[in-house]
Formats: sequence, structure tokens, C-alpha cells
Amino acid sequence: MTQPMLEQLRDIHLPQAVHWWPPAPGWWLVALLSLALITWLYRYLRTRYRRQYFRAESRDLLQQHWARYQQESVTNDGADREFIENTLALLRRAGKTAHLSIANENANKQNNSQLESMPSQSLMEALDRHSGGKLSTSLALADINERLYRDKSTALSRAQMTCLRDVAKSWLKSKAFKPSADKPAAKHEATH
Repeated sequence: MTQPMLEQLRDIHLPQAVHWWPPAPGWWLVALLSLALITWLYRYLRTRYRRQYFRAESRDLLQQHWARYQQESVTNDGADREFIENTLALLRRAGKTAHLSIANENANKQNNSQLESMPSQSLMEALDRHSGGKLSTSLALADINERLYRDKSTALSRAQMTCLRDVAKSWLKSKAFKPSADKPAAKHEATH
């Protein structure tokens, strides 16, 4: 009697496998967040690369100008004038490049667009503010302007030119590559 009942039993039928498509709503959310993260990371790294590239290129050009100054300063009386002109032109060009690479940041857009059209005296004052007054203590900013615009001016010393190069190099390395509105030099003057 038990035998006929066992014969009536059927095998277990497993349900069909769950298909992978369409995914559950949670997976859609994970996919959208991943896509947004990848897009943001790509833009961030591209902007960072552009900023670092122009800085490195500008520092290399500054080093080339310095090497040329060191070679010509022995024989050429106007080598310091040429170095100052090249350094100021390089800083203006780097400021314009910085302006173009971060054009979506409105705060930097104004400052860097001012940098490329800034007169030499104002640019030297901005460099002095950046250095915390180090540039003006090493050499008078008026001496630099006199050396730039007067033929019969006295040449600047190698130590003064080294200070100018170091301040320009520091400014090219800084993250906020723009003339600052605040006056840290005023704090430096108050201590003297």
C-alpha cells in the first residue's frame, strides 16, 4: 500500500533562475552614483593636470632664463634687465594660462585677468606681498623699475637677482596663483 503512494510523488521542480535584467532599483542608484563619481574624478584630475603642467613648464622656463642670465652676466651689462623682463613676461603668461585653465572659477578669473595686464610696478608689488616683504627687503622695488626703464642705471647684484628668482619660483609653485588682495607685506613692515 505504501508503494503506490510513493509512485504518485513527483520530483521537486525548482523555480526558474532569476534574470539579471532589469536590475533592482538599488543597482540603478549605485550605477548613477558611480558614473557621477567617475565624471567628477575625471574633471578634477584633468583640471589638476592642467594646473600642474603650466606650473612645471613655467618653472622650467624660469630656470632657462636664470641659466642664460648666469652665462651672460659675466660679459653683458644688461643681463639683469633681460632677466627681469623675461621673468615678468613669464609671470604674466603663466597668469593668463592659469586664468584659462580655471575659467569656471569666477574669483580667480578676475584676479588672473588683471595679472596679465598689470604694470610692472604693480606686479612687483604683488610679488612682494606674496613673499611677505622678502623681495622689498632684499632690493628696492624702485631699483627694479629704474633698471627696467633707464639705460644708465646701475646693475643689480647677483644676490638681488637670486631673491627675485626665488620669489618668482615660489609664486609659480603656490596654489593660489594670483595677486592677493590682502597685504601681508603690511604685517612685515609693522614688525620693523
